[in-house]
Formats: sequence, structure tokens, C-alpha cells
Amino acid sequence: MDRFLQDPESEKLLSEHNRVLEAAEAVKGMQFKPKVTRHELLKQFKYRQKMNKDQSRGRASTSTVDVSFAPPIYPPCLAPLEDLKKVMFKDLLLETHHRGSYILVRSITQAEKMTAVVAIVEDEKKDAIPLQMLNENLRCHDGSVDKGQILLVKEPCLTLTSVGEYGVRVDHVSDILFIPLFDKMVPSAWRERLPEGVTSQWMAGDWLRMGNEYLNRGQFYSATQYYSKGLECSPTEEEIHYLLYYRGLAFFRVDEWDAALRDLDTVPAGPKSDKALRGKAQTLYHLRRFRESCDVFTQLCKKHPEDVSAKNDFREAIARLAEQKKGRYNFKKMQEKASKTYPPVLDHATWIGPVTVRQTKSQGRGLFTTEAVKVGDLLLCEKAFAYATEHPSRPRWHSNLHVNTETGTTIRGGQLALASSIIEKLYKNPSSASTITDLHSGGFKQVSAGPIDGKPVIDTFQIARIISLNCFGSPTSSRGDHIHDALDASRSPERLHNCGIWPYASMINHSCMSNAHRAFIGDMMIIRATTDIPANTELTIWYLLPAPESQPMDFRHWGFECCCAMCTDVRATEPRILWTRTRQRDQIGIALENKNGEHAEILIERLAETYPHPLEQVLRLGLWEPLILIAGVYDRLKQQDEAREAVSRALAAVGFVIEGGVEGPLVVKKWGLVMDDLVVAWIILGTSLFKVAPESAMQAERYARMAYIISVGEEASFDATYGMGLKVAHEPRSEEGQVKGWVV
Repeated sequence: MDRFLQDPESEKLLSEHNRVLEAAEAVKGMQFKPKVTRHELLKQFKYRQKMNKDQSRGRASTSTVDVSFAPPIYPPCLAPLEDLKKVMFKDLLLETHHRGSYILVRSITQAEKMTAVVAIVEDEKKDAIPLQMLNENLRCHDGSVDKGQILLVKEPCLTLTSVGEYGVRVDHVSDILFIPLFDKMVPSAWRERLPEGVTSQWMAGDWLRMGNEYLNRGQFYSATQYYSKGLECSPTEEEIHYLLYYRGLAFFRVDEWDAALRDLDTVPAGPKSDKALRGKAQTLYHLRRFRESCDVFTQLCKKHPEDVSAKNDFREAIARLAEQKKGRYNFKKMQEKASKTYPPVLDHATWIGPVTVRQTKSQGRGLFTTEAVKVGDLLLCEKAFAYATEHPSRPRWHSNLHVNTETGTTIRGGQLALASSIIEKLYKNPSSASTITDLHSGGFKQVSAGPIDGKPVIDTFQIARIISLNCFGSPTSSRGDHIHDALDASRSPERLHNCGIWPYASMINHSCMSNAHRAFIGDMMIIRATTDIPANTELTIWYLLPAPESQPMDFRHWGFECCCAMCTDVRATEPRILWTRTRQRDQIGIALENKNGEHAEILIERLAETYPHPLEQVLRLGLWEPLILIAGVYDRLKQQDEAREAVSRALAAVGFVIEGGVEGPLVVKKWGLVMDDLVVAWIILGTSLFKVAPESAMQAERYARMAYIISVGEEASFDATYGMGLKVAHEPRSEEGQVKGWVV
């Protein structure tokens, strides 16, 4: 949802890469013959490393953009290692996936993060080529591929890499294995640091000692390999105690919560039992299993009531449990934390309110209410499964770019980082895999395989497809976005520097006549009702902001066509009329800039005449912005009757049914669409009623607060944003974070 504008570079890059793919197809299956010597390859790689360092130090051009390209889709290896045949570089064919084979290589350089992680590797014949690992930038063994690291690549593909030479490219994280030096498959020539004659005599205690050395150096993956080997060497009960505890600790340090919990939960009684219990409670917390975490912390605090640190962690677990079970959030503190934290990833739980997942008649799964809810009610407050961000100071078109020729799309910045983050999470914690893989994938053919060689199988292309159909673009804070819009109506999708996956929210289907609205505080998404909703009603949100009927809404990316009354009407309207509406809205803006309100009123009437259907049948979104613009002008000129009339017409144009005001109590009989500047509209209406109908003015302020709750997700910051009370709400503000007047 919330895709960015058409990328200005996409067409050119897609065209160029299509030519590269055509050239690759022409040499497919040919014998591999290196174009450069090993020495030249290393020299070129060192030069690129230097260029990378220069960029990181700020000496490179600020307009430099990393561009990566998605290869044609292919499945991950599903064969166990014992069924694969070992081959050398000389056996590889160009642009070919070598099914049924594997290569064993050693890195002869430190890996470098370019558009992917790249290292120069050699085989046992000392032939050298680049190895490019697309999704290893976040999961490299202990943070990097060191010189001398042994790697095994299943079913390798020899292709043109990002460094300009033919090499092996690995797209699936499960297709590459990090092999410890002590493994029997490592050739003796590569075991200078750990000869086989030494390790063959080691007992469990020796492996424990070496594991602890790696643990103390921060090489946690290496430590787990040594601890695992120790557990295979007939350890004593005491050695099992230490091996499991320290391996669990190492897994914890690299966010492998599933493995950490498995080890810490089975540590035999011994000196580390209490620490293992503490680690178990913390691991359950990270797995979002807050009830179980609280139960373990209860045991720990009863046993050690003097442990202040455990008590503090226990309080946090209790707070998360209250959020998870009762939906109790301190939104004010959440806003403060999001504004001061980068990236704005908050430590809060997901609350699923009076909603449930059910099958719809024609749109797959959807979210339905389980009870009647009122406008503004909280329906869902969900923490992102994964969240990616770029700093807001970075221009949108200077973000890293990923080109997918298969789908004809380009992705900038966040989504590419989001894919790597999700793949890393699923690989490390297989228990969470179904949370993502069960989401809508547009008919993508999924691989069906359990763990192979003790590791989960992750299909990078499946995850990329799921992300493209289910991720949301988001502001750091909807409140910050709201203030920006109140001060400057020129919205731009370029400002969405964040994106994430919220699995539960992603099951909500689209409707231009939506009955729910999403807001964001950091990586927390807040869904509230935008109208009164009966029980057993499907929730809907906007995937794209409804356009003011200037052109049909394009939902082909999600594989459907919207059939609401507005979209149907736009498709049936002559292009000449649509063009006329766009031109008249532009002319209204020019007239108001020139302070010609009378001419603007005439143009608004002409615009209204282009809508042939009554409001009860088709809303008139194109009237919203012009009417709110002129209402703002009248408000500043203290022409309250005219301001009130303009706002009333604007609210009616987007579906509000309102009674009373001047003649009687102000009552919203039916809520309409939650448009930009809806809060401002209600405040202008309240201001226009203040002298003639004070009670209705106060009611308008209450409606403004309700619109704010829906738009921003919470009410706690309303007074800080607009000021205390209607009497001063429309006056200029000087305090930081408040709306200083507004321009609609």
C-alpha cells in the first residue's frame, strides 16, 4: 500500500537491464573462461573497497545511488547436501543454475558491502571469482565474511556480478552455508589455523573453552558451532550445563530467539541455572510471548527479590502484557519516544481489538468486526513485524534502487532493506515464518519444504512478492504528517521514508468508501473506526488516497479493479470532463492566490456542475479542496457566514450528513471520508459558530477532536497541536510543535 510516485529513473534502468539479460541469454550454457587473472581480480576488488571507504567518509558525490537488479525468479535449493555433487569453478557454465551440485570455496578477501555483499573466493584449484550474496548483508557470519572463511554454495549460479566480472550469485539465504574450520569437508590445505590432528583429540571441555573464546570476542555464530561440536563429544552433565547455557547466550546475542529458548529451557541444574532462567524470560519477551515471560519473571523475582534489574524487566513484561490483552497504551509517551528515536522502532505489544479474520466473498481474507463499534473506536494497534527506514534528510530520488525486470518495477530505499530484514528474521526464527508466508502473494508458487540440513528454506523471491503486495509506506508519525499538512497542503509521497509489514493490518481490504483509517506512531500502526460499524461487518481502508476524480484509480498492482460508485463514475465520465475538473481546480487556486474570492466562487459552482449525479449516489471529492481553501480565506477575513457555508458544503461533498448548527444542536448523522484537513474544517466550522451558536461551536470542537483521533491515532496530543479550547484554536501559535495558523 502507499506506493511511491513513478520513479524517474525506472524506464531507463529497466531498458538497460533488459539488454543485459538478452546478452546473458546469448551466452547461457557456454564454458566459463575467466577474463582476468587472479592478481588482476584482487587488484580491482581492492580499488572498489577503497572507493567504498571514500563514500562512507563523505568524499563521494552525494548524488551517488547504488543500483541492484533482481535476476529472473528461480527456486531455492531443496536438496540435502548428501544428494549434491561437489564441482569446481572450471566445471561451471555461464548463466546456468547447476542443479544437483555444490561448490566449496574459501574467501581470500574481507567481504565488502556494495549493492550486495561481495568477496573474492577461491576453490581448491586456486581459481578465483567474485561471490555475491544478495541477502547476506544483515546475516553475514558474525557480521562479515572474514578472509579465510569457508563457504558452501548449493546449486550455484554463474552470472555477471555487480563488480563487472562473472562470479557466483546467491539470492537465497538458505543456499549458502558457513562451514567451520574443524569440519571434515574442509581440505587440509585450508586448515592452517586449526589442523585436523589437533581437533581430533579434543574433548567436550576443549570445545567449550574454544567456544568461550569466540563468545568473548563477539563472534557469536562461531561460538555456537564450537559449543555444538562439544555437545557431540560425550560431555559430562556439568559440561552439558555450560555448553547449553553459553550456546543459548550466543544465540540470544544474534537474535536467534527460537534456538536460544530451546537451549536455555533445557539447561540442567547448575551454577548458571538462574541466569538461564533470566535469559529464558527475556527470550520469551523478544518472541512476544509476554504471558509466559511474566510467568518466568515471577519465578525469578520470588527466588531473588533483591534483583532490581529483573524487577525492571518484569515491569516491562507486565506493561506489554497489559497492552496485548487490554489495549492499554500511553500514546503520549509513544509520540515522545518516536520523535526522539531513530529509527522509530518502539517496544510495544500488538493489541487485536474487536476484529477477526474471515473469508470474504470475492477478495480472499478480510478483517471483520466481532461487535458493534463507534466512530473513533480503537480496532487494532499493531507493532510492525519488520520495519525499514531512511533518514528523512535523504532526498527520495537519491535512495538505493532495486530494479525488477520480471515485474517491470523499481524499488527505492525502504522496501529493499525491508526484504533483507524479513528474510533474516525468518531464517533465524522459523517459528515466525507462517506470519509472513501465509500473507497474500498474488499466486506466487511457494516452495513446500521443511528444514534441510538443519536450516529453514527461505525463498527470497516469494518474500519480495509478499512485501510488494502487503507492505505499507508510513510517516515517522502521523501527527508530524498532520501538522505538515495543516501548514502546507502540498502533499508528496516522497516524504514517506519508512515502510513495514503489519501482518494483521495487511489483511484489511481496500474500499474508496472505507470505514476504518490507519495512523502511525513509529513502527506502531493504529486502526480506528471512521464511522459507526455494526457487528460482523468487513473493515476496509484506503490502499491509495482517493483521487479527486481526475483519473481512474489504478489498483492493478494488487490485481483488482475498484467497483465503488466513485471509481465506476470516473470510468464512465468523458476524459474531456475530467480534464475540465482539473483545470477548474487549478483556476480556483489561482483566483484565491490573487485574492479574487468572488471569481473563485463562480469557478466552484462551475466545477459542481460537472457532477451529474446527486450526492446521495456519488460523492464529489473534487470539491473538497477548493471549498476548504475558500473557507480558510473567509475564516481569515472574519466572514463567518461564508466560511460556515463553504465548510458545510465541503463536508457534504465527502459524505457527511449533518443536522443543526445555527438553528439547533450540531449533530453528525453520518460520518464521511477522513480527508486531509478534516480537523481544520471542523475548527473553522466551530469558529464560524462561536458567536451565533456557542453550544454548536463546542460540539464542532468535539468533532474536530474525533477527526484528530482518527487521523493521528490518539487524542493526547490534540491540545499541544491546536491549543487549548476553541477560543484560541484559530489564533497563530508560537510554541514548537503547534499549528501556527493553517494553510489548506
